Amino acid sequence: MSSRVTDVRNLREKILWGLFAAITGGVLPVFAGDVEIDIWATFLKPKYFDDTDLIESHTIFEMKTPVRAEDAAFTPVSITANIPQTSDRYIEKIYLFVEKNPQPLAGVFRLTPAVGRADLAMRVRVDMYTNIRSVAVLNTGQHYLVTSFVKAHGGCSAPLASDYEKAMTRIGTMRFRTLGNRGNSDLLLGQFMLSHPNITGMQKDQKTQLVRPAHFVRTIKLYQGTTLLVDAETGFSVSEDPTFRFFFRPEGTTKLRAEVTDSKGLSWKESFEIES
Repeated sequence: MSSRVTDVRNLREKILWGLFAAITGGVLPVFAGDVEIDIWATFLKPKYFDDTDLIESHTIFEMKTPVRAEDAAFTPVSITANIPQTSDRYIEKIYLFVEKNPQPLAGVFRLTPAVGRADLAMRVRVDMYTNIRSVAVLNTGQHYLVTSFVKAHGGCSAPLASDYEKAMTRIGTMRFRTLGNRGNSDLLLGQFMLSHPNITGMQKDQKTQLVRPAHFVRTIKLYQGTTLLVDAETGFSVSEDPTFRFFFRPEGTTKLRAEVTDSKGLSWKESFEIES
């Protein structure tokens, strides 16, 4: 949004901003001023990783984003792992931040060796020119950081792509499919799709011109039988109708189960046949 800025006038405002963000779970307020601060170094890194050493390297994983998003409300982000998921060494958690969004933490994705490969693909909202950062945490405790800069504007206040009333009639509807075929690989690529408006709290009702309260997906858990594949905690920086792509090994069962909750306490469960 053009009126949202991340500047402060003095150290007192910086401290207040940090306290506010900590209390509200990372939703950053607006301050006017002419001193640009480093949101990552001042707020996000200390809050989520404290004094943990973040290794800036592409050796463990890579992240792909557009340089300029065609649609700020649906900006594609893909994460590709450069190591396999084995019981000895694997990526157990991926953080995704859209740094200058009002709610910078887009999601935390907990992964298991059962996915075989820690690749993820999704779409996010981008509110202004910003860094998108991803941190991969290995089961060995090492943290790796990858950063991309994306040019986009207004993604958090953009109207819903679909009619609100229609969106609410299908809220919680889920779909799952496998993409491509395995060939010589023991992995399948799955795509999970959820109908949910993921309202940011900054979008106006086009009829009343009133701002709709925030209402977004909080958790998504995907199981293969009883085995947990992905456990995601998400926020409104994830785009409307969240969609995630991920790998998994189709072993031992033909069922995939999804469990979803949102910020208003609604929840849904559904099972799907795995087609290989």
